[in-house]
Amino acid sequence: MPPVDDQVYELHATVCRALAHPARLKVLDCLREGEECVCRLAPQVGVTEAHLSQLLAVLRRVGVVQSRRDGHQIFYRVRDDRIFGVIDGMRAMLADQLSGAECLALQV
Repeated sequence: MPPVDDQVYELHATVCRALAHPARLKVLDCLREGEECVCRLAPQVGVTEAHLSQLLAVLRRVGVVQSRRDGHQIFYRVRDDRIFGVIDGMRAMLADQLSGAECLALQV
């Protein structure tokens, strides 16, 4: 594997910080099916439109989502679907850890 530039490590850490919030992860799960309007996304995530805008601003700033305006409505979509592989990989690893922890708890 070739050496990684320090800028890549910085960007990686920045994106990971943006993903390190339960509501932002939920937003991304809601965007798996494609573009969605803020007005429909807010109830799915369980937050106000104002709070959703803050969550989306963080994801947009790091390049995970992008937006477009159509009249008064703002639509968001995931910029690169490979982010779901990252999220799913982490979720699978955590599920394995939780499963292992449950097995250990039963053995005690």
